[in-house]
Amino acid sequence: MSIFKRLLLFPLFIIFLLPLRALEKGPELVAESAVLYDFSTGRILFDKNGEVSIPPASMTKLVTLYLGWQYLQKGGSPDEPVEITSTGSSFSRPPGSSLMLLEEGQNVSFLRVMTGLAVASGNDAAYALAEHISGKPEVFVDRMNALVSSLGYKNMHFVDPDGWSAENRVTALDYAGFSADYIKAFPDALKEVHSVKTFVYPEAANLPAVGARIVTPREKDNTNKLLGRVEGVDGLKTGYIDESGFNFTATAKRGITRFIAVIMGIKDVPYLQGIELRADEAAELLEYGFRNYKTIDPDAPQLEPVFLWEGKADEIAVNMIGDPIFTLSVDEMTSFSREIDIPAELTAPLPEGAVVGEVRYRTADGVLASFPLVTDGAAEKGNIFKVLWHRTVKLYRRLTNP
Repeated sequence: MSIFKRLLLFPLFIIFLLPLRALEKGPELVAESAVLYDFSTGRILFDKNGEVSIPPASMTKLVTLYLGWQYLQKGGSPDEPVEITSTGSSFSRPPGSSLMLLEEGQNVSFLRVMTGLAVASGNDAAYALAEHISGKPEVFVDRMNALVSSLGYKNMHFVDPDGWSAENRVTALDYAGFSADYIKAFPDALKEVHSVKTFVYPEAANLPAVGARIVTPREKDNTNKLLGRVEGVDGLKTGYIDESGFNFTATAKRGITRFIAVIMGIKDVPYLQGIELRADEAAELLEYGFRNYKTIDPDAPQLEPVFLWEGKADEIAVNMIGDPIFTLSVDEMTSFSREIDIPAELTAPLPEGAVVGEVRYRTADGVLASFPLVTDGAAEKGNIFKVLWHRTVKLYRRLTNP
């Protein structure tokens, strides 16, 4: 069987989707640790001390939210009431905690507590969910650690559901990967809770009875200050405790390109300045990504059927298996190409899905990924007359073209 190679360059208009210029130097950040993560491919586009272990503070709550969405997937109802006990009461949380303002004796819908956890970053909401899902917060924390372990993250460990303790630990690299897993598992969460700009609680149904403590409903802004400020931002989570400094994980999508920026460890700045600085640095990292990288989803190559020797049919279709998607820099775009190794001819019989060739995508730096070419259906052997005829033709070809 002979094989020939074809080199197919993508049309030049793909190159001009990004300006033809050199890749920028990464931004200079105050944060101790920072990572820019490509959602589609898992590629790390920027890394400053991404392996340093830092307390995530309230970014811990993303793991709590993951288990909350998982609970709903397994049969829980977003409308089911969460009974607030002393464990989930705002009055049981330490001074300085971010709060949803839950009170003992209230009944709040599960989704409402999830929203308060995501928008207001309520420590009380974290404990209320943990108790509702697992009975005891410590049991819930065990599930948090089991979850991140099952996803392959070795540098994430938790001791509480809200991130108050400095003993919670993550790295920016692992947290970026986990954030991508969260979005892939629960894509609707971005719209349902993470993009909600303001949150009012308590609602009328949750106000205390006459004679009890009077609580005034309060409107809280989402702790994510990039919502509506940076194009495409629709999540994800902020965090602060003294031991970690200011942390922020932001995600934005433009077209099919989504990036996740993790900023951790901004210290020694006043509180209000730190809140702004973490948002500014997350925005700077995201904009660096969108200026310098783009995600492309090339169409599968259109392949002609391959001639079939000794087959019942005269030819067989060949398809590529896989969905190529790449996030490329402005430099890489200029040399992006596709190679196809495909047989000029095949010989029956062949099973359906037989690997007969390969498609490779590459840049000047080498092969980015390869995908198999397989037969589309089985190639059955032809009758004896066709087999003999084809073998005679092949013998003649060998004799006349040694």
